Amino acid sequence: MPFHIPRENTRYIDGTVPTLLLTSDEPVERLPVFNLDAGEPPRCDGWQFLTGMTVMVIDGPEEAGLLIEGIAHPEEAEERLAWLDSVERAGGAVVLVADEHPPADDWPTLAKSGKARGGFVPALPRPV
Repeated sequence: MPFHIPRENTRYIDGTVPTLLLTSDEPVERLPVFNLDAGEPPRCDGWQFLTGMTVMVIDGPEEAGLLIEGIAHPEEAEERLAWLDSVERAGGAVVLVADEHPPADDWPTLAKSGKARGGFVPALPRPV
């Protein structure tokens, strides 16, 4: 059963490598501790990302996974579509899970803290 993350606990950061920041009091043990390799987050082996407007799934090894609530209002659609396009161009997103809302654009601080989990998760192609 995937671990559920409510929409209130998600932040979508656009960029060359888009970031999905998830906040959870409960640790997501199967995701690796977040670190950097030559300034870049390493790939999360065994994980894949199924993106969508109303729900997203991050599927991990064995029974591990995350179910993330998507948009709830039509006026959120344009911004979410732009983020999804960035994910498609990058081939995935950096997925970070932390116990509080840290600055998502400060990867070195997150890596040094040892509290965040995650890395680059490749995205499955979106259905047409």
